[in-house]
Formats: sequence, C-alpha cells, structure tokens
Amino acid sequence: MNKKYFIILILPLILLAGCWDLNENERMYYAYGVGVDYQNDEYVIWIQLINFATIAKTEQSTIDGMQSQVSSASGKTFDEALFKLYHAIDERVYWGHLSLLIFSEEALNQGRVNSVLNTLTRYTDTRYNIWVYCTDQPLDQFLITVPVLNKGISLTVIGDPLNSYEQESFIDPIDIRRLIIDLDEPGHEANIPYITLKKDWKTQKGTESTIKINGVGVVTTKGFKGFIKNEDVSGLQWMSNETKRGEITNQYKNKYLTVTLRNINVNVVPNVNGNDVKFDINIGLNGTLASFEENLTSNNIKELVIQEMKKEITQTYQVALEKDIDIYHFSEVLYRKNVKAWKKLQQNGNIKLDHDTIGKINIKIEKLTSGRKAFKETIN
Repeated sequence: MNKKYFIILILPLILLAGCWDLNENERMYYAYGVGVDYQNDEYVIWIQLINFATIAKTEQSTIDGMQSQVSSASGKTFDEALFKLYHAIDERVYWGHLSLLIFSEEALNQGRVNSVLNTLTRYTDTRYNIWVYCTDQPLDQFLITVPVLNKGISLTVIGDPLNSYEQESFIDPIDIRRLIIDLDEPGHEANIPYITLKKDWKTQKGTESTIKINGVGVVTTKGFKGFIKNEDVSGLQWMSNETKRGEITNQYKNKYLTVTLRNINVNVVPNVNGNDVKFDINIGLNGTLASFEENLTSNNIKELVIQEMKKEITQTYQVALEKDIDIYHFSEVLYRKNVKAWKKLQQNGNIKLDHDTIGKINIKIEKLTSGRKAFKETIN
C-alpha cells in the first residue's frame, strides 16, 4: 500500500483511541441527597455522598459498610455553599444520581424554593425527577438514616417513595418536574411531602430511626403557607387519582371496622352561579373489608366508609382554608373546565374560597369484597 495512504488511514484511529477526559468511576463521589436550610441570611447546604460499593448488586448493603457521609457548608448563594463544600472533598462529585432534595421550614419561610430550583435545573448532570420533601427537623439526620434491616440507603422511603406508595398511598410523591408545573399552573400552589423521624424500630443493638411521611408543606411562588400534618391531611388521598391504596376505619355499634380502598377515580365539577362557584366532588372506588368485630351487611359497610371519607375530605379542606391554602387545587379545576368563569373570578391565578365552596360530595363504592370470608365474624 502507498505509504501516504497508509498514514491517512491510521491517523484517525490514533486520534480516536484517546480517553484524555475520562472520569474514572472509582475517582468520583456520588451526590444522592441535598438538604437546604437558610440561616442568618445564608444558605446552609447539606450534601449526602452515597457509597454504591456497600449497597452491592443485590441492593442489600453490607452489615458493617458505611453507606453514606454527610457534610454542610454555608454561603450567600446556593452555588457558593456548594463550592465551599468542594474545598473538603477529595474527589470529583458527580451529580447525575442526585435523587432527593429536602427543604427546611426556614428555607420555605424565606422563599428559597425558586432559587434552588433555578440552580439545580441549570446543571447539565441533574435531572427533573429528583424527589422533593420538606421538614421542620434537622436535615442531616434524614441523610444518614438507613432503611429497616439495613437495606441499601437508596431504598429509604424518600429515596424510593413509589415502592411503599403502592401499598399505602397517604401522600402523593412530588418531583422537581411536578413541583415546577404545580407552581406554574393557576393557583400557583404545590403540596410538598412533609417528613419526620420516627425512632421506634428496636434491634439487638438498640432503637433505630426511620423516616415517616406525615403530611404536606404548601408552597407558592411567593412563599410558604404552612404544614398540614397527621390526620388533618387524610382527606387529600381521597382527592387524588394517583392514590393506589388506602384505608378507612370507622366505628359501628361501639366497635370498629377497617376497609381497604383502591382504584380511586375523582371528578371535580365546578358549578358557576354569577360570582359564586361551588365544586361538586364525585368519587368512584373499590373496597375490601379488612378487619371488623361485628356481623355486617354490604350496605352497612358502604355507608360507614362513605360517611368517614366525607368527614376526612371536609376536615382537610377546612384546616387548609384557615391557612389560605387551596389544598384541592380548585382554582386549577375551574381554569381547566371553565376558563371563561376563571378569568372573571380569579385574582393572581386564585379564586376566592370559603367554607361553602365544596358543594355535593358523591361517593360510590363500585365493588366491595370481603377477602376469603363473608361479612361476618370468623368465630361466632
């Protein structure tokens, strides 16, 4: 072969063979969680570096392996705090596996959500499916808590919320993408899952903490409206088509029964009368009798379930109303179903709500089963 042609053929292969800008996996740290606080006019950023080597391929961590380390730094901006963290980190930090973001109550009160979202979404490595949470407890503790039985730290209820959500759908998980959409839609409010630490799992070595989703924190484009916690937020699950499975417990003749509910189908209908609008709530669902202490008929059970569901929906709405929160996003419902009326009634994207805004609540249990037994006690 002509020597000149040989050189032309071999030269591109030499140039393509190089990997000068390669980042070796073992020479990088992986950011998995970030906590955002705001104190003394500065951001306080907590970063969680996760050790994938101890999680292993089976997602079961080694017993003695350290799964994560957490550190913090402060700065006038989110980026300044991050760069101060880099001062004490030995290797390059990779952000492509960032999976959860936790805001402190003070960060919410100071209206720092939008600023943080602006920063994170500008990084080329980060994604929009990062789960978002809020709390009024110390941020670092959530970032070092491991799941029950020492499973991989990536499988905590905040790292992998959809897994447990299939079994018990108390609060809808929200990621950055959904958060941005909710804040951009009419109403301009978003429900961020509120988390707490629960120290109740006993082991041979003592008592350990787990993470509990225990309500919502409601944010707007302008600030923070407050938390709705515990039983006060129970009605929210019955107003979501995302709900997979939940339970209702009610009293019957001084005894109690629990019914498992699934296949929730919600349709909210606005009824406009001049400057007044009311919202009828129509819900269809299926149920399974879980536990009871009295022989019951199907109609007895349905009546009790419907009664308790209406109570929870109304209670959550009234608690939210006292904090000026549109918990069921009625403003967005009117915008989507009657935009002409919405334009007439809205102020800054919101419509006025009062104690009579909810009209009729129509609940229909399409199918009610009793598991393997009839609606009577196993032992008479």
